[in-house]
Amino acid sequence: MDLERRMELVLDGAQEIITRDEIEGILREKETPKAYVGYEPSGYIHIGWLIITNKVKQLIEAGFEVEILLADWHAFINDKFGGDMEKIEQCGHYFIDCYRAYGFSDDIENGKLKFTWASDLADSGKYWETVLRISKASTLSRIRRAMTVMGRKEDEGELDSSKFIYPAMQAADIFQLGVDLAIGGMDQRHAHMLARDVAEKVRMKKPTALHTPLLSSLSKGGRMEMTTSTEGAPDHEKMAKLVEGRIDEMIADDALSENTRSFLQHIGSLQGEGRFRALEALLSTSKGIGGTAPRFTVLQRDESQEIVMNRDTMRELEWRRAEARKEIFRFLKMEERIYEAELKMSKSDPDSGIYLHDSEDEIRRKIKKAWCPEGHAENPIMEICRMLIFPMGKGITIPRPEKWGGPLHFEDHEELRSAFVKKEVHPADLKKAVADGIVDILEPYREYFAKNPDSLKKVKRLNRGRTR
Repeated sequence: MDLERRMELVLDGAQEIITRDEIEGILREKETPKAYVGYEPSGYIHIGWLIITNKVKQLIEAGFEVEILLADWHAFINDKFGGDMEKIEQCGHYFIDCYRAYGFSDDIENGKLKFTWASDLADSGKYWETVLRISKASTLSRIRRAMTVMGRKEDEGELDSSKFIYPAMQAADIFQLGVDLAIGGMDQRHAHMLARDVAEKVRMKKPTALHTPLLSSLSKGGRMEMTTSTEGAPDHEKMAKLVEGRIDEMIADDALSENTRSFLQHIGSLQGEGRFRALEALLSTSKGIGGTAPRFTVLQRDESQEIVMNRDTMRELEWRRAEARKEIFRFLKMEERIYEAELKMSKSDPDSGIYLHDSEDEIRRKIKKAWCPEGHAENPIMEICRMLIFPMGKGITIPRPEKWGGPLHFEDHEELRSAFVKKEVHPADLKKAVADGIVDILEPYREYFAKNPDSLKKVKRLNRGRTR
């Protein structure tokens, strides 16, 4: 296969390449370069996994050997399955089955696709030496920024110091495996950039990186999550509604501090949507996202807005807001830590994602209730078309009665997008077509787990009654 075709396979569908010239150089130099992607064994796999896995298939076609790291110790640090390594291992075997169900059995047998457990890497003294050298070469603030790869806020390391080890471990994984190309969703960017940043300092090969887009949750906002639970839970919006209903009562309560009442008086003076958004901001979280200026993130109904401010102002505002939050929770007789745990569960609402093993009825039900406003193309149903159905060679046929113009067929996302924005395609009709497409795409997984049910059954048992 010529270089041009190999590069085409590597770059197809990527959201970010770091860097194109370096990757081209690797392909010129090596017939069989090495790529890797790491996963915490943490629960059911959703259809967003197919984006990365389609890329794995393309990389193998382009001549890469691909290593899948089953990051069991990382899952332990990140509190998956309560840190029970036996359960994490059981989930890892389910992950391997998902790759077999995709169609990788031959690639696994001939060594083009390999699986490595992080616990095996961690048996090496050299591995922990590398972790320490990466830590020595990185500032604490740099490690904090990279903690977002865990799905954690930067300040959560204060709760459990093992969280600070995680980014250095992920960079060490890359070096220990001898990776030429690290791949992952955009959420893995910080870890890959950490490995690139420290490579020369620790005298290791600098990896290239390829990042794919993330698939949104079927509900409004957020992304599809790997973990799942048997039920959903409250979110900031729900909490904001509760506080809004009692805001006058809290302002009048002398037991609350002047700081808290000042926050609430300002919010109470706002009208309509502005008041609601300010309450969400009070109850949401702040984050630093790199660069030289701190940014304060406020959660709104449709988007997150980031406000740049100096560090002293940031610290003062955060302290005041944290104190106000505590007093509000005390007033409502709620424990803040329980609320935060429930908030994390809302990320794993089983109806927010489509899982590989879902039945036809479950797929159709979830897609039917998905957020898909008419004429608004930025929604999860259109994302599924753009990121999965069209790239996997599946066109979209919109079934319509002849009196409404008859069926419509699309082979190209831009063509579908244009028709949807012009309201030539109704959301209900689009959802039916997308459900048909996903049912077809996931047929191999339903067939595989019908014949090989053991690993999925174990994960289903593990997920019953989980809190994270």
